[in-house]
Amino acid sequence: MIITLSAAVLLWSFFQAPVTCGAPVRGRVDGCRNNATGILMGCHIHQHRWQKLKMLIFRRRVREFSSGLFSDGKAALVTLAAVGSFVSGLVALIPGVTVR
Repeated sequence: MIITLSAAVLLWSFFQAPVTCGAPVRGRVDGCRNNATGILMGCHIHQHRWQKLKMLIFRRRVREFSSGLFSDGKAALVTLAAVGSFVSGLVALIPGVTVR
């Protein structure tokens, strides 16, 4: 049950959570400010979705993507929820990893 719920929260954080886009935009230091769904997805502009995907694939852009995970309160909350659900899923999946 815990593994299923952890996976559901992780998928929600990656693909459905309401966050700002953050894709690189010419002329803006903080990136696109449109609403997006999920940490990995971009906003309604099709090119922004590809830009965020490229940020994960290319090594020199991963740092830029990682800095956007804690750019504002919503993104930080969704990132912490994703990390927490991943850790709880690992603890439930692997016996003997519990904290005493």
